[in-house]
Amino acid sequence: MPFVFRNSDLPRSDCMELTRLRFRRTCVLLVLLVSSAVPSTAVPPAAVVGGEGGPVLAAVESFLPELPRLYDTVKNSIVRVEKTDSTDGPMVSTGVIVSPDGHVLVGNGFAMVNGLESNEVKIHLSDGRTVTASRAGWSLEWRLCVVKIKETGPWPAIELGSTKDLKAGSPCLVMGIPTRGDTRFDVSPAARYGFVDRTMPACWLTTTCFPELFDASAVVGMDGRLLGVYTCFAGDQSYVTAVDQFTANRVDFFAGKNLDWVRYPPSQESFYRVGAGAHPEMLSLRKGETALVDPKPPATTDVSQLRQAEQIAKQSIVRLVSKDRLSFDGEHYDRWSGVVVSKDGFIATCAHTEHLPGERLTVRFSDGRDADAVALGTNPIADVALAKITSPGPWPCAEIGDSSTLKPGDPVVLAGYPAIENREFSLTRTPRVYPARVRHRVYLLWAHYFDTEYIRFHGGMSGGGAFDRRGRYVGVFMGETHHRSEVVKLQWDKLKQTESIDTAIGVQPPLKKRFVAAGEGVSKSLVEILVDSEPAAIGIIVGADGLVLTKASVLSGNVTCRLPDQTVVSGEKRAESSEHDLAILNIDASGLDAAEFHPEKPPTIGQVLCAVAPGESLHPGIVSVETRAIPPEPRWKGEAAQDSTAGPALSRGLNSNGLKLRRDDIITSINGHSTPSVPILAEVLRSRLDGYLTGDLVSVTLRRHDKAMKVRTSLPPAPGGISWMMGEHDTPRRSGFAAVFDTDIAIQKRQVGCPVIDTQGRILGVAIASRGRNKIQRGPTSVLPSQIVDRVAMKLMAEATDN
Repeated sequence: MPFVFRNSDLPRSDCMELTRLRFRRTCVLLVLLVSSAVPSTAVPPAAVVGGEGGPVLAAVESFLPELPRLYDTVKNSIVRVEKTDSTDGPMVSTGVIVSPDGHVLVGNGFAMVNGLESNEVKIHLSDGRTVTASRAGWSLEWRLCVVKIKETGPWPAIELGSTKDLKAGSPCLVMGIPTRGDTRFDVSPAARYGFVDRTMPACWLTTTCFPELFDASAVVGMDGRLLGVYTCFAGDQSYVTAVDQFTANRVDFFAGKNLDWVRYPPSQESFYRVGAGAHPEMLSLRKGETALVDPKPPATTDVSQLRQAEQIAKQSIVRLVSKDRLSFDGEHYDRWSGVVVSKDGFIATCAHTEHLPGERLTVRFSDGRDADAVALGTNPIADVALAKITSPGPWPCAEIGDSSTLKPGDPVVLAGYPAIENREFSLTRTPRVYPARVRHRVYLLWAHYFDTEYIRFHGGMSGGGAFDRRGRYVGVFMGETHHRSEVVKLQWDKLKQTESIDTAIGVQPPLKKRFVAAGEGVSKSLVEILVDSEPAAIGIIVGADGLVLTKASVLSGNVTCRLPDQTVVSGEKRAESSEHDLAILNIDASGLDAAEFHPEKPPTIGQVLCAVAPGESLHPGIVSVETRAIPPEPRWKGEAAQDSTAGPALSRGLNSNGLKLRRDDIITSINGHSTPSVPILAEVLRSRLDGYLTGDLVSVTLRRHDKAMKVRTSLPPAPGGISWMMGEHDTPRRSGFAAVFDTDIAIQKRQVGCPVIDTQGRILGVAIASRGRNKIQRGPTSVLPSQIVDRVAMKLMAEATDN
């Protein structure tokens, strides 16, 4: 899939706690200062643009008028890539046309064109055409894949740029094709505007624009040239593979080659050449070929043959502890694992721990010694990095071996230091060392990683080592999948010489200054909506005598409102428009500052706007998708329910945001309509709830563990398709709107209902749905235009007054 979690971050045991808390990291990345006490071999810190980021923001401001023209120039090169015949369901991603002949570059798209199904995909263009493409070349090291359109061109190819001279702070436009609120896809790409905040020239970069889930967006410079594509994420950062990696290997990509095979081929003794026929890069599954069957391990393992390897692993494996960067709790310094691979103290490790060149480290050995070290180069795309001990050596080390000679069933040793044990930060000097065996998948694909059988690993062990039976270092430990030592050797010179990367970390969000004065005036007309005492939405005061407009489908419990003076008063729903998901509340207050909606036409692509929340909280952005309808997404029809003696019982929890239904709940009625059986439940949902949309609120009576309950809950979406893309940060009701425009404004779910203003402080709409997921995956925020809001608000206010 277009985005891949690092295996070491998967939720298992203590790793689950580590991963969960990482996304709540409260500390800000500090300026990496290398003290004078560090020996001269240490590298200098990365440059950081501080203060308000004047030059950066000035550049962002200067290109605003160019955004509509730039969007029109590039949009036809951005396409949606879709594979519908996968056994795992539809697979989708953004692609970018990079040649008039129809070559399409896809970030981390190899999974789409690999496996037992067809190697063909559909390409959906912004002009409405759909064509077919087949696989060309790929690089799992750089997470790139190229497919070739079969039909005759020419095709609207983007011009290719370069990141060799790219500086942090450079403005950029990020373009991808995310889902609409109904989990379908818009034809034209969405635009997000920001700047490059980290760059490793010709290798990778990051931007302030985070892509949506499984959206391998294209990053475009202000000259309209491609700078790279998003390919992966780790920790709280999304990463872009620089276009230079594609350009340097374009001929091999177009020739259909496996770039991993080209860049670091396996040895002559490699198992990966056996039975490969005319295509050594890839073996298709053929029944009856024994080479493709996972070998059965011996009944017993001769532990003695691994004793030497285990001893080398214990001596060379180290815990790396940052001196400059706190972990998720804001108290302990971040920590992970590494392996010393040279007597003079070079350490091979992973890159997804988010350390940067120049970061000061403490290296802790199992024999009780500590040493000073500094982070060198890091490549989050391939997930390999180097560090260097700066204290005098020599140091115990492991020789770097060749992983390509490993065969399925071969024994290996896996080692690392857990960061957390028993929910506490680990201080142990004893690494975890496990024997394991190499395994392979159903295909014998040579790639930058190899697999071993599952072991019980913990967060913090990432970056540790995989060792062969002779104790040679053959891979960077990542859980069950380990990145090959060949990649470390290939990238060694580049990583070794990297002293710093250009950064613009800490610069305030672009465009925020534009809205400070305007936002202050609008915030006086806002209240915070609390449901059962928890923040649920924002309300806009539309009547000085206590009328408040807000999102209707969040009002699932006892409603109160926190006023600008922090007073909390009760709220009563007096009128509702299901069509627009708006409601009028009446609160016990008077003399309030009522807001006005500006009757201007909906804004156009690239126009700068800002969402305003109470407390002068400002969230600037641009129009990403112009006004259009978002049809209702399919809703629940009674699936995942089975008849029981007491009524329909849910066979699984209906995994939808805002839902209060659980596995084994017995549904006895919905909105007062009895549901004694699954067929009647389905009929009630079909006929009695006609007009209800996914995410609308319904009253459900149920029995849970023999206890009768009544809940107000969101109506679930239909299972299947890609409705699983609705995450916990999405608003439950996000579709069924006749007219909304999308923005790249980043708001939290509890801030829906807030006004969206222009630089003059005029309210141009209401943020009605958020598809933001977390810090690194963010879908658009949908906005109801002010013309609709003003008309609906007037109607609802009249109804509220009459009631």
